Amino acid sequence: ILLVLSLAIFGFSHAQSTPGGYTPIKFNSNNKQLVAILNYGVNQAVPKAIAAGQISKGQWAYTNVISVQNQVVAGMNFDFIVDIADGSGDTARLNIIVFVAPGGKTMSLSSWAIFMLQ
Repeated sequence: ILLVLSLAIFGFSHAQSTPGGYTPIKFNSNNKQLVAILNYGVNQAVPKAIAAGQISKGQWAYTNVISVQNQVVAGMNFDFIVDIADGSGDTARLNIIVFVAPGGKTMSLSSWAIFMLQ
């Protein structure tokens, strides 16, 4: 009985964690590395969104960070949801995933999506 109970508890606790899954993290604007990753992602995604006709031409920057998650892989994925705005007052919501290679020196934009225009 003890063995069965132990296996049941282990199985339940194992099911609660998702190895390789995303973990919410708190955005801190004083964290230079996190801000650099976010800026990289926005700077890579905005021209793609303009070219796809999803947002207007202009200088876009993030104005509000809605959420951030990270995922440990062979490196680290950072999944940001941010509000962006341009100089003319246009706004949009942007989801970007930035991959940071081991060592933190190489970044690449894994995906982006404009999923809500305001």
